[in-house]
Amino acid sequence: MKKKSVNNISAEVLAAFLDGNATAQESKEIFGALTEDAELRELLHISQSVDAELGMVSQECEFIPMTALAATCNEECYCSLECEKYILRELNIEFDEEQLLQNAIRNGWQKQAGTALHNVGRHLESEGLVVTRQYKATIDDITNALNEKANVIVAVDGGELLGNRVEETNEDVVVGQIPDHTVVVLSLNSEVKSITIYDPNSSSAEDTYPIEQFEDAWNDSKNYLVTIISNNMKTYIPKPIDLSDVELGEDLNDLREAIAENAHDVWAAERQAQGWTYGPMRDDAKKQTPCMVPYSQLPDSEKKFDRDMAMNTIKLLKKLGYDLVKRK
Repeated sequence: MKKKSVNNISAEVLAAFLDGNATAQESKEIFGALTEDAELRELLHISQSVDAELGMVSQECEFIPMTALAATCNEECYCSLECEKYILRELNIEFDEEQLLQNAIRNGWQKQAGTALHNVGRHLESEGLVVTRQYKATIDDITNALNEKANVIVAVDGGELLGNRVEETNEDVVVGQIPDHTVVVLSLNSEVKSITIYDPNSSSAEDTYPIEQFEDAWNDSKNYLVTIISNNMKTYIPKPIDLSDVELGEDLNDLREAIAENAHDVWAAERQAQGWTYGPMRDDAKKQTPCMVPYSQLPDSEKKFDRDMAMNTIKLLKKLGYDLVKRK
């Protein structure tokens, strides 16, 4: 008799699946169990993490899906636009729908295939609203935003809310997480662990989901959160993308130095055009600064600022899924 694992999946079948040797039928059983069994999902996650630590699989940094397209809203792929129109109506801000669409197309926010996540909220910005964007947000971040009377848009895997969850779980495991939709978060009930949203794909004015199901869909976008408030913002808390898991080789030191030096030259050229000159002490009235010298003459503290900027720029490119390829 086979020893049973979680959700009646035998330990032998689970081991074969993790080794990539499971049959089609065995893989189907695993995929079906993943949808309902949190313990099995956690077990697979731990196994993959251990394999990465042991060097059995490539351990890359976690990519941020900045250019993923919010597209699952009718044939025109307007889900982001529909979410922003919903908020404009809620705020009693008048707008011309056709003009809004034309502005989006002209500015490149709305592509034929959808809206890139980093462009969600551009229509609201153009109306003078304060828009902030954040990856790796939490349910607490949503709660805090709602408590501050902010409007909230999140990017999700639309199929994990309205589609077949078995198929969507299979997609996450086999293809990868795909954030393809945006919704507006309306309220969150921590007592019953539910969340209510406006979904452009739904025929209902509001839809309520268990928080666990919502988080499964939200996780696909690396928990991308867009908050919108009126222009009377009193505090600003920066939420830069975490680059701590990005490792760069020493072969990029020359590139870092080239970017740092050029950035200083760009800054100096702009200041010079504004009438700034060298001075032993910074004097805004006289437009003098000791930094109006070649990069090589800067003190180490100033070079460090430029180098950090350059290195973080390179890391960000990698985090966003880009590769730097040097021509031979």
